[in-house]
Amino acid sequence: MNNYRSVSVARVYRGNAVESIHWGSIAVVNADGRLMYRVGDPYMYTFARSSAKPIQAIAVIESGAAKKFEFTTKELAIMCGSHSGERLHVETVAGILEKIGLNESHLQCGIHVPHRYMAVNMTPEPGVLFSQLEHNCSGKHAGMLAVAVHKGYSSEDYLAPEHPVQRMILKATSEICSCPEEKILLGIDGCSAPNFALPLYNMALGYARLVTPNSVPKEKALVYSAIYRAMMEYPEMVAGTARFDTIIAKSPGEPLVSKAGAEAVHCFAFVDRHQGAAIKIADGARRALYPVAIEFLYKMGIRTKTEDFNDFHRPIVTNWRDIEVGHIEPGFQIEEVEHE
Repeated sequence: MNNYRSVSVARVYRGNAVESIHWGSIAVVNADGRLMYRVGDPYMYTFARSSAKPIQAIAVIESGAAKKFEFTTKELAIMCGSHSGERLHVETVAGILEKIGLNESHLQCGIHVPHRYMAVNMTPEPGVLFSQLEHNCSGKHAGMLAVAVHKGYSSEDYLAPEHPVQRMILKATSEICSCPEEKILLGIDGCSAPNFALPLYNMALGYARLVTPNSVPKEKALVYSAIYRAMMEYPEMVAGTARFDTIIAKSPGEPLVSKAGAEAVHCFAFVDRHQGAAIKIADGARRALYPVAIEFLYKMGIRTKTEDFNDFHRPIVTNWRDIEVGHIEPGFQIEEVEHE
C-alpha cells in the first residue's frame, strides 16, 4: 500500500476569495513501466470512462473485423472518439454500420443532447429530436458490433459483460495496461457498455505503450500504431469543433494523443517521449479538468502558453446575467519520481 493522497490542483475564485477547491492526482509513466512524474496519488483507482475508447478499439483490429470490413483510418478514429454528433460524425458512423450490414436500430448506446451544443454553449432548438447516431459513443458501439458480426457472435447482447466481445476488450485492457484481469473492477458506463476501473499508473502505462511500438511484440505494435495514428490523423473525429481533444491535438507542439472521459478523467500519450499520462479530478468535476490538463501540459513543456487555450486554462465564472464573478485557477507541483 502507498501513502499517497490526492492534492489540491485547482481553486475556484469568486471575486478575490477562494470559494471551492478541487483535488486530484496525475501519473506519468514510460513504456517500460517506470513512474516518471506524479501529482498526488498516481495509484488512485478510478474508472477510465471514455478515456478507455482507444483501448476498447483494439478488439476491432485484433479480431480481424477492421480488415474484413475495410474500415478506413477515419472510421477507426471515430471508434476511439467521443464525437459531437456533427454531420461528418453521423455520416461516418452510419457508414460503419452499413458496411457490417446493420443500422442505427442495432445500437444500444441511447440518446443524449449531442456534444456539439455543449461545445459552443448553445441550447437545442425546441422540439428537436436526436438519434443514437448522434450519441458521442456511437462510433465505439459500431466498432463493438463490427467485432460481433465478424466473429458470428450475437449482436443483441453485445454489451453484456460476459459477451465474447467484452471479454476480448477486458483481455486487451489487461494486456496493454499490464493490470491482471482480476484486479480490474467492472462498472457500467453512461452508454451502457462495460467500463473498467484501474490505477492511474496503469492507464498511463497503457497510453505509453499505445505509442511505443518497440515496447510490445510486433503484432501488437501494428494494432496499437493503427489506433494512435488514426487519432492523430483525424483529431476532428476524436471530439469535434471547439472541443478540447481536437484543439489540443491540432495545436503546435509535441505530437500527442488526447482523450477525455466522464467524471473528470483524462489520458494523454506523448509520442516522442514514449510516455503516457492519466489525470483524475477526485470529485469528478469537469470544470476543473481542462484547467488542470492545460496547466499540466504547460509544466511538462508539451505545449507553450497561447491565447487559444485561455478559455480552457483559466475559465471565467459568470452568473445568470452573464456577469463575470470569478475564475478557476489551476495550481500544483509535479514531482519527478527518482525511484519507487
